[in-house]
Amino acid sequence: MRMRKLIILLAALTLVAPLTFFGCSGDDGAAGPAGPPGAPGDNGAAGAGVPTTFSLESCALCHDDQNVRNGDAHQADYDQRFQDNVVTVSGLAYVYNPADNSHNVTFTMLRNGVSFPCTDIKTGAPADSLSIAFAEYDNATRTFNAPLPMNQLTSSGLSLGSATTLVNTPVTNLCTSKVFDNVVQDNVVRIVGDLALRNGIIELNGRDDRQGTLPSPSRVQLALFPFAAILETGAGVDYVSAATVDGCQKCHTVPYLKHGFIYGRVGGDNATDFYTCKGCHNDNGTGGHQIWQLLVDNPQRAAAFEAAGETGLTPAERLQYAYKTKLMNDVHMSHAMEFAYPQSMGNCATCHEGKLAATLTDNNFTIETCKSCHPVTGGTDLADADGDFTVDTRTKNPLNKQAPALEGLWAAAGVAAFHTVNSPCTTCHSAAGGASRFITHHTGYDKVIYGVPGTKYSDVITVTIDNVSFVDNTNILSFGFHATGSTGAAGQAANSANIRPTVLVGLYGYDSKDYLFGPHESSGGRRLLEYNIDNTSNNNSPHITLTGGAGTWNVTANLSTWNGWIDNGSVKRVEVAVMPSLKNADNVVVALNAPSRTFNLVTKAFEPAFFGNTIVKVTAGKASATDPTMSGCNNCHDALATTFHSPDRGGNVVVCRLCHITKAAGSHLELQSRSIDSYAHAIHRFQDFDTGSIDFTDPVEAMHYTHHVESNFPTFGIEDCRACHNATKFNVPDQAKSMPGVLSNTDFNTVRNIGSTTTDTITGPAARACGACHRAEAIIANEGFGDPVKLSAINSHTTTFGYTLPTPPNTIMDIIGKVFTIVEPASPDVLPAP
Repeated sequence: MRMRKLIILLAALTLVAPLTFFGCSGDDGAAGPAGPPGAPGDNGAAGAGVPTTFSLESCALCHDDQNVRNGDAHQADYDQRFQDNVVTVSGLAYVYNPADNSHNVTFTMLRNGVSFPCTDIKTGAPADSLSIAFAEYDNATRTFNAPLPMNQLTSSGLSLGSATTLVNTPVTNLCTSKVFDNVVQDNVVRIVGDLALRNGIIELNGRDDRQGTLPSPSRVQLALFPFAAILETGAGVDYVSAATVDGCQKCHTVPYLKHGFIYGRVGGDNATDFYTCKGCHNDNGTGGHQIWQLLVDNPQRAAAFEAAGETGLTPAERLQYAYKTKLMNDVHMSHAMEFAYPQSMGNCATCHEGKLAATLTDNNFTIETCKSCHPVTGGTDLADADGDFTVDTRTKNPLNKQAPALEGLWAAAGVAAFHTVNSPCTTCHSAAGGASRFITHHTGYDKVIYGVPGTKYSDVITVTIDNVSFVDNTNILSFGFHATGSTGAAGQAANSANIRPTVLVGLYGYDSKDYLFGPHESSGGRRLLEYNIDNTSNNNSPHITLTGGAGTWNVTANLSTWNGWIDNGSVKRVEVAVMPSLKNADNVVVALNAPSRTFNLVTKAFEPAFFGNTIVKVTAGKASATDPTMSGCNNCHDALATTFHSPDRGGNVVVCRLCHITKAAGSHLELQSRSIDSYAHAIHRFQDFDTGSIDFTDPVEAMHYTHHVESNFPTFGIEDCRACHNATKFNVPDQAKSMPGVLSNTDFNTVRNIGSTTTDTITGPAARACGACHRAEAIIANEGFGDPVKLSAINSHTTTFGYTLPTPPNTIMDIIGKVFTIVEPASPDVLPAP
């Protein structure tokens, strides 16, 4: 149970001295840049107060994992958790003793292959645990239920022991848990009897040693050594889950551990998927998280319910939001209604891959199944302006991949008159009933990402940059690209010939991986080096010409404006990129990958290894015990950008960086840079967007904010750098390869305790990138109100061991030039810009 009291702290908006350097910036949404840097030209003389010399960041001197932690240390710390097969359980057996009506469970344990007394798990951290439970299986209904005397319903399962009931025999290392049969039902002690005569499972789970618990309200234990075992009783269990643990492992730990220590699959046997969950998630148990459905059905009521300690539902509400504890309900509701899940809930294949035929059957078309994902009324959350039923405002459910409300769907289809939540769906919605079937409404795949079930648009429709050339005396950069492929079922057909591209050219600064001039920057209301073929607002770059169509295009970019920087070596490389917007037959923009290539203006050749995806890997490839270097954004997102931008921007973080440059402050995220490293770190630490626009006196807005900042990285630890980065790519940035950045101000009119600031600051790459996560931690601490002491310490530290320069009078272009003069003082690459 969670209780939050959002206290009005207007009087507590203290000014923290080290924060007075921060400043504001422009909007950084897709429709505009994060504030125009001005037309490229002379930097001019340094203004008053601009430092002629200053110290670079000295982070690497200490943050080397010997003196102070670095990125490798973060990963090593995380890698201690969730270690598979360190503690093992064998010989799980059960005997019922009618003489004293006791259930006796025996087993042995090993740790690193050596005998390990089970009672030793109590000598470690206080929360180390072991539990044993029984769930009865009904072969006819394929359900797991609490064991019931006289087949009467009860909501409690049967515990067969815990860490406190264990007795260990030293010589044989046999562990015994003895529990007396005394189930209380209807205020009467009833004997369950011999479980060996009943079909079911005895599941044992536990953990030895742990680092702690993820921040409340999470119940995830950061266990080092989880363990589990199962024993089938009676005639056995023929249950096969319609979901797969492989789906959980796309986003979560490998192996998947529910609550951080309960194995979703025992002994690597996929026939046991989710068996260990059944001891608690009985199909006949009474669910206790009514807040989930309230969040999407009636957010105003949810806020009041939560403020009251999740109590006070009326009898009618208790009936309306009642549900069973079966795993489907708890997983669907939590992921569809509370968690910041980065996919469409219609992408069933994420969890049910290979089992969709058993999932999307007519017999599953029930109101229970529908309500596990969909709101019923949705409160005021009906179809929005574009008709897709996704919710766009804070006063409604903020997850833009939320399933639409059932009553809204019925109204839109004109069938509301004969649909209610009490209707038996399969009477009509089946092969015999003649109405649309489950598979009609859900193919199991997100129709933005998949043209046909199982095949992504991006796997078939591709864009390739064929050639790039640069002529020195004219400063003309030219490149050509083409698109191939078509795919899609009825209504979803899409053809590469219909792509409407946006082309971008970014100018890398010096030998860094960052842009001295980003294509999305503006001058005189026009993009510097970005051109969209359908642009109607006349803000396309005047330096770019785009010709062609029907699958083949050519681009000419006149770089004469930047000739001085190119001639003196400040710009030696460019990144050319294409964002391919394509609509299918249903007029929906589909998810494609955005290609880019690095071209060296000096050698007139491609440099595929200059940057590429060497820092962040996008394509899916889950880390495992055999290959710990694998990672990828699309493990969780499935197609990057579909949930937070437009689908044409996927597949390539280098393209993200063309707009997310270090020179701009992040207006959506306070005290962060717009650079992708700052943004991604803060976002995945669940710092919230646009806090200045939140009305904290509105209970719904305040509740959604609190829920957001309480979220946790899905691999159960933000220290898992490898979840996004390739190996060796998550330490302190090299200041010769990464530019300084601009950090934004705080958002105003917020009821929080982190101070308020009005100026931008310029910091080094480590303060920008590594510091982003640490600042986010301080900003969202104390249930989102912030920790001013921690934030002050972070900013003081980065200032002492680096630089924190206010703007004005400093400018980012001036500081970039000075930094690279310090980094490479003898190099002609750092001559003053013309």
